[in-house]
Order: sequence, then structure tokens, then C-alpha cells
Amino acid sequence: MRARAAAPVDEMGCHVIPEYNRQNNSVASQNLQVLISLLLSSQTKDQHTFAAVQNIRHHFHPLEITPQRILSLDDALLDNLIHGVGFHAKKTVYMKKIAAQLAPGGPLDEKIPTTLEELVKTFAGIGPKMGILYLQNAQPYADAGNSGASSELSEQGTADIATSDEYGLAVDTHVLRLSQQFRLVFPIPRKPTITPEIARMQLEQIVPKEQWKETNPMLVGFGQTICGSRSKKCDECLLSGTGLCAADKRKGNRLKRPAKELDDEELDSHTLVKSEVKLDEELGSQIQVKTEGKSFSQPRIKLKRDSISSSLAQEPNLAVDIEDLAIARRRRLRPRQQTNTSK
Repeated sequence: MRARAAAPVDEMGCHVIPEYNRQNNSVASQNLQVLISLLLSSQTKDQHTFAAVQNIRHHFHPLEITPQRILSLDDALLDNLIHGVGFHAKKTVYMKKIAAQLAPGGPLDEKIPTTLEELVKTFAGIGPKMGILYLQNAQPYADAGNSGASSELSEQGTADIATSDEYGLAVDTHVLRLSQQFRLVFPIPRKPTITPEIARMQLEQIVPKEQWKETNPMLVGFGQTICGSRSKKCDECLLSGTGLCAADKRKGNRLKRPAKELDDEELDSHTLVKSEVKLDEELGSQIQVKTEGKSFSQPRIKLKRDSISSSLAQEPNLAVDIEDLAIARRRRLRPRQQTNTSK
């Protein structure tokens, strides 16, 4: 399915560096561009992130991006260059801090950390997902001699990055949403909300390590082209009709609880002591009939109008009117409560 059409992540993802910059920029500059792209990608579409990084590249063209040049930019100018990304003002501050740390003579002295823990701990605005993506897409400094002619960043003494897929499985909003939708991850005890870290730990147990790197762009592209959060093309999805997707929109494919209909004889066989109508916010109305000695409850019970009317007529203090119940079931709202004025 992913091979049918190119997704924005394939052409404008954080790992994508234009051919000109790849040929004419040093490996250290390329890795810095990947790090900047990941910083700007938070809460931002790939198109806007790529455009913001392109603005920085064009501003320094034909020179490469270096920490010193980023520090030389005025805050207002840098903010204007990345204005299209979300939280651009805060990311301007983060980018200046990262540039100050990587500048010659700074705390890192041009050495980008090579472990996930150090990346997250050292750089403001870089989380686990961004750190994993950086380690998976950064170029080894040992290949710097083949990167291009001009190299203004110092390569000596810079920690090498080994190309490996075993840094982790990056979980962003698309991966988190689709993994829950496909029932691949589940809440853990005492934590009903599935966080990206919980999803990452569970996905890493079922996805082979050699597929960790390709899983993120595959699911991100799938979410961008076929199964978006608001628009879903279920007719183009191979999972449609299989019961594996909780968001399948094709008629008859989603599992539904069968409604139980009680006829007159079954309803009259019980001696009604008290009738209570409750509305379930998710499933609609739920009618619970309590009998002598036992009670039974069935979700979305359908009762014949005549039967329930005759039965409810015997309960003068019933809190819910049958007409309000019918309206509430259609609107999926709570029934209107009647105030009992009789003393």
C-alpha cells in the first residue's frame, strides 16, 4: 500500500537532505541539519519542517550550516526563517542553545552525543523519538572524506556514529495512533493512557530489530496518505474487512454487539419491582431490569414501545419519561430528569 504513492515523509522527512547540500556540505553539517529538522518537527507537518530548514539553507547558501553561523543570526531573523513551524519562538531559543553547545569552545566542542540518553539529556527540545531518529539517520563521521569539498566543521575528535537499526523504534503521533488502531499496543496496569514510551516498549517486543528503522516512516507515510486521523480511505486499505482495524469504516466490517429484543411474553414473565434507565455514554442507552432475587442487564436492549409503555405506567415515580428516553437515544444525550412536585 505504501508503494502506491509517495508520502510527505518520503520526500520531506527529517532525514531528507537535498542533493546539493549532500554533495557540498560536510558530514558534520549534514548531521546538524538532521538534528535541526528533528527539533523543528515537533507538532509540525513534514512540509512545514522541510520548508523551514530550506529557508535556513538558502539564507547561508552557498555556505553550509554551522553552529557559529546559527549563533550569528539575530533572534528575530531566525524566528522569521522558521516561522512556519509550530512553537517557532520556543524552538528559536532551543536552536540557539544547541548551537552554543556545539560551537567550537562550547561544552560539546562540535561533538554531537552518540547515545540516546545523552542526546535527550543534553539538548533542550530533543525527546526520545527525535533522538532515535537522529541516531538512525546521522552519517558516520568516518565517511567525511567522501562527503564533499568544503568542510568548515572540525571532523577531528568528533565521536563516530555507527549505522545501526537497534537504537529503538521511534513512536510519533502517527505510529501511536495506528498501533492502537491496529490493536498492537494496550494499556498497562495503573496507566490507562498509552504514552509513546509505553507504545515503544510494546512495539519493540513484537517488531524485529532489523525492521525498527523502517517501521516509523512506513506507518507515518501510511497515516499521511491512506489512514489519516480525520480522513480514512478504507476502500484502499488491505486491512479493511479483516477485523484487524478498529477504525474500519466499511459497512458491516466493524464488530457490533447484537441487540436483544424482548417480546411481550418474556417481559411479562418477570415481576417488575423497580425499573431504571441508564444511558451509557459510549454504547447509547442501557436498560437494566431488576427482578425479585436477581437482575440482568443487556447493552442496547430494544424493547417494544407498547410493552414498555404499559410496564412503565405502573411506576408513577419513575424518573425518566418514555418520550424523553426516545429523544435521548436518538441524540445520545442524558434523558431529561423530571422534578417530582408531589408530596
